[in-house]
Amino acid sequence: MSEQKFNALVLAASFKDTVKLAKDAADQALVIFPMRPGVCHPLRSDRVQKALRSHAKSKGTRLNKHRIEEVLDELDAIAFEEGEVISPHYRVAPVVGGYLYNLGAGRFLHVTAVGGISVTSEVPDGVYFTETSSMLSAPTPESKLDVKALLSWFNCSNAEKLLLLAWLTYTVAHPKAAKLPYPILTIRAPAGSGKTFLCSKLIRQLVDPSSVASQTMPKCIKDVAISAQLNHVLIYDNLRFIRRELSDELCQVATGGSVVSRMLYTNGEEFSLELRCALVLNGIHSFVTESDLVSRCVNINLEPISADHRKSEATLSTELDEALPSLIYTVHALAAKIMSVKDSVEVNYKSRMADFSSWLAGLEAVLKRPQGQLQALYKANVEQSKVVGVMDDSLFMALTAFSRRFSKSSPWHDTPHALFEALSSQTSVSLGSDMPRNASAMSRHIATMTDALKSNGVHTRRDRDEYRYYEVWFEPRGTENAADAVGAASLPAAQPVSPPPSETSEADIEDLLA
Repeated sequence: MSEQKFNALVLAASFKDTVKLAKDAADQALVIFPMRPGVCHPLRSDRVQKALRSHAKSKGTRLNKHRIEEVLDELDAIAFEEGEVISPHYRVAPVVGGYLYNLGAGRFLHVTAVGGISVTSEVPDGVYFTETSSMLSAPTPESKLDVKALLSWFNCSNAEKLLLLAWLTYTVAHPKAAKLPYPILTIRAPAGSGKTFLCSKLIRQLVDPSSVASQTMPKCIKDVAISAQLNHVLIYDNLRFIRRELSDELCQVATGGSVVSRMLYTNGEEFSLELRCALVLNGIHSFVTESDLVSRCVNINLEPISADHRKSEATLSTELDEALPSLIYTVHALAAKIMSVKDSVEVNYKSRMADFSSWLAGLEAVLKRPQGQLQALYKANVEQSKVVGVMDDSLFMALTAFSRRFSKSSPWHDTPHALFEALSSQTSVSLGSDMPRNASAMSRHIATMTDALKSNGVHTRRDRDEYRYYEVWFEPRGTENAADAVGAASLPAAQPVSPPPSETSEADIEDLLA
């Protein structure tokens, strides 16, 4: 067949007749193929370009790099003028009464509070998903609810197993379009505790299967924003420290925000990227230190795996592949049950992540736990992590030791300079090079750790009068509110926090799973 004379407009028009052109709210062109009516692809994606080359070949035309750009430009113009405006979703989309989860390969999991879960190949009118080259398909769920089997994959304390279960069900059940915050999952673990397998294999496969299992933390928040457009969850491996600026930006990723930048090859045009995505951060060290970020986290501490319980990566992967259909079903079935009750339960602990607290209250009802138990575990989890993040800080240790000599009824009261001198002259505490050098630096540092100090029973109050007095006193946790005594685990011996009376025990777990 002789090659036809190339005409970009004619070829674009003929290709348009075989697909549906649309655009998103930012006027970015999208292509919907008739065999997958619920899935759209960016105009310049590999999937669309391959289809365009195949179409051109059927018309007796071959496309080189310059020709395909001409055709794509014509299609872009047609989509801008004629395309329907749609809102594509990645992996999870909201539907009436629940959500639709994209399993891949033309299969969708329809989850509702009333109807439970079902696998379908059709999507409601007006609902569209977007897929990327890195997105992987999930296995078809097996209708077998087995919470005990799911919890057995978590190598942490029983209390943290329940918090991790709550995070998993919350994350899969909330599409980004809901505009709700995602609590950040932080996993701190020593070497040989299986954190890489837990994050890159188990969590990745349960929430958002992808060929990019995990990443290193980028230096620029713009790179995080770009990745967030193409993932439902981002997993960052082996963090040692999060600088203050990045800590503030990760708070935006959890609760929602945007990054504005100049569009390439332009002088004045700007574009924005939404900052909203579920995050998993892991490392050996205490890498989350800013209280603002800690208050948005669910903190999990993995336990070392003994030599006689170790398995090879290949063995674990094989076992996970066999169990995955049932595990996926369990996560979504629990999510459906929580959705059916969460609006009728009482929230005892209204944390910064209020929607997650409400979800925990729903999980309490589903698992038939005492009202407020999981919420109290979450509260203690956050407060404990605030302390752990700064427990080696010299000013924190100095204030903790100093405050023990004073009560709320008889607090220490004097100027910032006097407080600095009193802290610096203590002999019971060995101060490091990180100790502030003057009263002004001390005051600035105290302001950044107020939440952590309070979680540790240390209270500071600064009077904004002419002389700027400080008041310092110690008040053990549990005396302010009886609920504060409820926690997931005791802190290190140096911390004045007693083990909580309602610790979730092995017997609780077995009773829960009976």
